[in-house]
Amino acid sequence: MKKILLALAVILALATTAQAENIKIRFGILPVIDTLPLQVAEKEGLFAEHGLDVTLVRFMSALERDMAMQTGQIDGYFGDLVATYLLLDRGVPMHIALTSWRTTPGYPMFGIALSPANRDRDLAGMGGRTLALSKSTVMEFLADKLEDHLGVKHDYFERLEVKKMPIRLQMLLTDQVDSALLPEPLLSLARLKGGNVLATAEELDLPLTVLCLHKRYFENGGSAYGEFLAAYGEAVRRLAENPEKYRALMAETCRIPKPLVSQFPVYPFPAPALPAAAELNEVQDWMIAKGLLKERVPDAAALPPAHN
Repeated sequence: MKKILLALAVILALATTAQAENIKIRFGILPVIDTLPLQVAEKEGLFAEHGLDVTLVRFMSALERDMAMQTGQIDGYFGDLVATYLLLDRGVPMHIALTSWRTTPGYPMFGIALSPANRDRDLAGMGGRTLALSKSTVMEFLADKLEDHLGVKHDYFERLEVKKMPIRLQMLLTDQVDSALLPEPLLSLARLKGGNVLATAEELDLPLTVLCLHKRYFENGGSAYGEFLAAYGEAVRRLAENPEKYRALMAETCRIPKPLVSQFPVYPFPAPALPAAAELNEVQDWMIAKGLLKERVPDAAALPPAHN
């Protein structure tokens, strides 16, 4: 009996020591679909299996998240590439870890929603009509790319600044604006509430959101970064193999409106990979043209050491 108790004590001590040595990461997220693999990795204990003690810190606005990253309150974050380059330009010591979402045919993460009064209009009928969005953000980058894809000039719509997403949706549904650039699931909700969808970003083949980690996780051969990638990749694999298992988790953590929960698709997320150099250059070129960056952020600042 004493031997059994001693063995149990040793196992418990080893487990406690291993847990104490887990690498801590406070990771900032928003309640959006792109973060579902992170939610799965946390819920399934995948981070812990890879020696990581990851705490998902939930923010209700990108501004709060960015401030937390800039002041060192969090060790990593989910965000779009425009916001990421703004932080890198301010000297925040982080690298892009992986692409969390890239535009995928059949899964319209972003799109132009039409108000109920304009639901039957086509592209030709929307020339000069208002498009609500947030300027100097990834939304304006998307608006430019969508207009290129649609074959119209960048002043085709009358762009109207409406930063807060709930207000943008409300203005659309009450016909105060003719159209609005929205992410899912608000795009589907706009259609459900009497509007329509003019165009989506699903065919653009662009990396839009990324996960970033503080530079210290890339040190010593990048072992912590490697474990993070492995845990995240396993979460993506589990989502692909059994998406319905995670429907309730998606509804809860990604704020899927109740009327959409049963039918809204569980998205297929890309395996962990970095954006291509040309794709990153495209974002920086756009930001420089818009005056958001004075000069290019070097790859050494943006990418993991092995990829510079």
